[in-house]
Amino acid sequence: MRKVTSLLIPIMMAIFVMAAKPALCAKEAPPILTTVQQKVAAEFDRLDAGLKQAAQMLGTTGLTGDNAGAALTKLCSDFDYAADCASVDLKGKMVAIEPAPFRKFVGTDISGQKQVKRILKTGKPVMSNVFRSVEGFPAVDIEYPVMTPEGQRLGSVSVLFYPEKFLGKIIIPAVQGTPVDIWAMEKGGIILYDIDASQIGMNLFTSQLYHPYPSLISAGRSIAGTPEGKGAYTFLSSSSTKVVKKNTFWQSVSMYGAEWRLVAIHEENGEEQKKTGIVVPAVTAEQKLDSLAAGNAIITALTAGDKTGGMKLFKEFYDDTPGIYSVQWVDEKGINRFGYPRENSLTDYDFNASQSADEENILKILAERKPVSTEKPLLEGRTGIFTFRPVFKQDQYLGMVYFIRLKD
Repeated sequence: MRKVTSLLIPIMMAIFVMAAKPALCAKEAPPILTTVQQKVAAEFDRLDAGLKQAAQMLGTTGLTGDNAGAALTKLCSDFDYAADCASVDLKGKMVAIEPAPFRKFVGTDISGQKQVKRILKTGKPVMSNVFRSVEGFPAVDIEYPVMTPEGQRLGSVSVLFYPEKFLGKIIIPAVQGTPVDIWAMEKGGIILYDIDASQIGMNLFTSQLYHPYPSLISAGRSIAGTPEGKGAYTFLSSSSTKVVKKNTFWQSVSMYGAEWRLVAIHEENGEEQKKTGIVVPAVTAEQKLDSLAAGNAIITALTAGDKTGGMKLFKEFYDDTPGIYSVQWVDEKGINRFGYPRENSLTDYDFNASQSADEENILKILAERKPVSTEKPLLEGRTGIFTFRPVFKQDQYLGMVYFIRLKD
């Protein structure tokens, strides 16, 4: 969300919100959002398995002592986003804590915390919302029941973690080089993750920063109230003062009854909104792409790695070709270097890093070095029709230039 405007860009500074549609077609949602959702769910599963193992060890060793400390140390070391791990007795007191810097909190009574009250009452695992911990920072706490092999309750094992670190290690590499941003929110409005760290921990519904933007709060209510959906709103572009449309999709993940919303944002290019239909020109877009790929200007720019010159040529092509979504270049190594407009293009995106069938198909097309058209889902959502043309400097292969049309 890029400083104040980065959270304000994805959702916060919206001035118009379209109605959400809870039932999403799998083909509509951005594949990158689904990938992130699956990876977060998988990390929750790994965390559950780690807590279960720690609880079993503590059930055998007891909640205190060297062996208990070893179990807590292992739990924390397995999850690099963990702040500390503790064993909590049936009175709600932390009786052992690791790592060492947090041992000073041994004996602290946390029985008043909501998640501790709940596990003491139900004996079932629970994950908290973000709260200010006794250790002195905002965090999320998971409490998992500890029982002896005979089934006697001893208390619980706790892992206190930073949600922004948990989510950042998944989201940052996923969105790198793509025109998509993803942020995360609790149902209560707390921002769990955003590219702008200053926004993390703010409440979308109550923080003064958001009060001037009532439609933003309305958007947040839709996201909080529905497990998945899509919509759109308009506000300032992330790179200018121009008002643009932003398309929004969200999905959910949950653990022990707590739900997080993952929200994908794609900023629509302003000029694209003017292209309401495709006007067939005297020269087809495919013929124009043939000329572009064979022209000395693009060959010179790509050979020299001249992004400024290449982008100028791409802009001219885009402006002169009604109905296209973007025009881009993927080099011979499978790196999508740049495209125009930027917000609809991949930047230094490595198709080799993905294991999806769609990305492998792009690499196959690149290897064959022949003109071709194909369909594939866009990372930002919807389906694109891709038209590729190879670029050569004599016998040197420079990759493919291509344009995308959105499939209706």
